Amino acid sequence: MNERRSSVKIRKTIIWAVMITAAVSAAVILNRHTAYVIMPAVFLPSYSVPFDKTVTDASGIRIVQSGRRISVYNADKKIWKLEPEVAAQDFLFEDIDHDGKKDLLVLCWKRGRFGKHRPTWVESDETRYSQHIFIYEVGQDLVRPKWMASDIGMQARSIEFDDGMLLITETDGDVTKWRWNTWGLDKM
Repeated sequence: MNERRSSVKIRKTIIWAVMITAAVSAAVILNRHTAYVIMPAVFLPSYSVPFDKTVTDASGIRIVQSGRRISVYNADKKIWKLEPEVAAQDFLFEDIDHDGKKDLLVLCWKRGRFGKHRPTWVESDETRYSQHIFIYEVGQDLVRPKWMASDIGMQARSIEFDDGMLLITETDGDVTKWRWNTWGLDKM
């Protein structure tokens, strides 16, 4: 009788162990596919510290960064928010292309180097996070992509705007200067 109880107890223990292992495995698999969107900060380097800030323009445009999210408002109406698969690090609201209108420049992270518009010679994109600079045109009622950089290939800690140029400060303290050409940014 004791052997039978012991055998049943062992079977129950094994069944519980298998169920817990299956549940944990399912959670890990699910997390690998969703965590990049839900909690990308877990996968970013320690120097990628997001800024919480708000910039308001004389025209009534207000840009708010809270953690890794950025939203654009016209008065109190939200007109745009950063795509959920993109994790913001910092932003600037400056006239990068010298056309008299301010642009939204976002130092950000996203999975892959290129996205769906990759060069023809690249068969598939990477799955790791890489750092990018996205530039958006901002109007009274809309925000639209102007230029979306591929992986910038450096470890950018912060961005600034000075004398019509984008300044990127790297983790080693080096500062590079970038100027808008007719299509994109050129390193000076």
